[in-house]
Amino acid sequence: MRHPPGWHPQEGFRSGALCAVYLLGWAFLTMGLAGPAAAQTTGGDESLIERYQDERYRALARRHLRREGTWPTHPPMAIPTPTDSLRLVRPTSAPPAAQSPTFPLEDVRPVRHLERGWFRERFADAEWSFLGDTSDHTFLDTTRTPALRARLQAEFGDPTQTLADAPLDDPPTDRPQFEYWFVVNDSIPVQVTDGRGPQGRGLIVAADRAYRDQLRGLRDTLLAPLRNVGTAPHVDYYYDERRERWYRAGFDGQSFFLTPISRGDIVPGRRPRLDTVRTSKASASSRPSSP
Repeated sequence: MRHPPGWHPQEGFRSGALCAVYLLGWAFLTMGLAGPAAAQTTGGDESLIERYQDERYRALARRHLRREGTWPTHPPMAIPTPTDSLRLVRPTSAPPAAQSPTFPLEDVRPVRHLERGWFRERFADAEWSFLGDTSDHTFLDTTRTPALRARLQAEFGDPTQTLADAPLDDPPTDRPQFEYWFVVNDSIPVQVTDGRGPQGRGLIVAADRAYRDQLRGLRDTLLAPLRNVGTAPHVDYYYDERRERWYRAGFDGQSFFLTPISRGDIVPGRRPRLDTVRTSKASASSRPSSP
């Protein structure tokens, strides 16, 4: 290989070394700008590249401090949020009158035992809609059924129909322990029954399908007196389908009771009589808990 006149080997070495330094610096700068992704692909040189980036950041910071004198500071900014998770703000509840309008109740006529035929004939074409417990868990939803039965007795007297008023040739499956029938506002048929006998809570209320959308307000207005009325003594027959046993269920004026009996103790068509003094040990052991 020929060289120009006056060329010396030391000059070639200097130029080659200078070129290598330029290339190495360019490689470091390229790796620093490429970010973490490029650093991850360099294998064993990762620590060297990170050190170069740290030195570059420090140099930029020193230059900024020389020009500006200090880092810019800003006061904290309040970020609007719908609520504070530590202090949950709940919407204020509306007054009771604004939560659900009461049903316009003008007249309530309880249907007596001997009026059942008249009721069935007058409302033979009624299509029934039913309302059980509601999601609001009100007094009528959470109170035990025996307590509600005793309050119905105090407010409206004896039920319209019980298990003793129907033939008992077969076990009375799917038949309520008691039924109160009403005629509301002289034209609306309403039925109030238990759901699961003395073991349940709440009541089932049914009315003509035309009042399905107003059934909740109708129930709350019709049965509102039960909240303040006392409990009256009573007794019903009750059949437990799971155990296939008959019981006397009621309230004797002091405590609620649930006493097992035999099928032979029941006289078809005759309602049970309340014993003012109960001496049966079975009744005490089977007594349901207080409401």
